[in-house]
Amino acid sequence: MRLFTALDPPDALRDALVLLQSADALPVRWTGREQFHVTLRFIGEVDASQARRFDAALRSLEGPAPRCVPYGLDALPSRRSPRVLAVGLKRTDALVALHKAVSSALETEGLPPEDSDYRPRITLGRLDAPPPDAVHAYLRDHVRLSLPAFRGERVVLYKSTPTPDGALHAPQATYPLVHTPG
Repeated sequence: MRLFTALDPPDALRDALVLLQSADALPVRWTGREQFHVTLRFIGEVDASQARRFDAALRSLEGPAPRCVPYGLDALPSRRSPRVLAVGLKRTDALVALHKAVSSALETEGLPPEDSDYRPRITLGRLDAPPPDAVHAYLRDHVRLSLPAFRGERVVLYKSTPTPDGALHAPQATYPLVHTPG
């Protein structure tokens, strides 16, 4: 099975994100409303035994529920060669600390360390060889985008099943975080 950990955005933000999915000029496969998430750590293909060990490690997570602050739209991996449209999130201390805590818990059970910096985001859609000018126009049209911040109340362990229309994510376990004022 293919696994990853994530935070779920609230329904109000999901509704706002769906409204952004209207660029007729772009060859894009939009992410379904129920599939929106903020990946904390991708795990990848594992067997049932490894999945149980990762679940046990994640059950020991402790920490505050991070405030997730959207800053706007972006194209990844770069605006020169866009393959993903996403809402970027600020790298707050609390969000980065949670990412590190999740990574540490998983790495103690054998997951290799990541080889790239953490870039928190919510994927809106995957682009299929788009004209860069059309992507840039879409980003310019939404430059004043304002989305509400939210608290990541729990870490979710997801199973990801690839399909021709995109991956389907099914929650396997949840790990509550502590809500602190501020």
